[in-house]
Amino acid sequence: MIPVMPKKFCNQSILVKLVTGKTDRYNKQKFEPEVQIEHVIFQPQTVYSGSNNNREVVANAIAFLFAGVSTPFPNLDKRHVGSKLIFESKEYTIQKIIDNRNPFTNEVYTYELEVL
Repeated sequence: MIPVMPKKFCNQSILVKLVTGKTDRYNKQKFEPEVQIEHVIFQPQTVYSGSNNNREVVANAIAFLFAGVSTPFPNLDKRHVGSKLIFESKEYTIQKIIDNRNPFTNEVYTYELEVL
């Protein structure tokens, strides 16, 4: 059995506005209403891609959401890249969604949302 992250360690919250896949008449992405997700871990950090002098910043932070701990726990997939995440009044754009699976059940155990 995989251990569950204790809720007391997940003491942050985020607002998420998921993309709908539709655009307005100006070709701007439409979003679902914002949803507050409680009990997450938000880690500001710089994530690079590349090596030596050929590096670029691909994320400024990572938000960790845990099944059974983070509420509500969304159902995310690659269609949600480009969605907005707000933490401490700063808006970020989701660049990458990593879903970690429970090897015994194949259910999503955690999401790592890399944001820029």
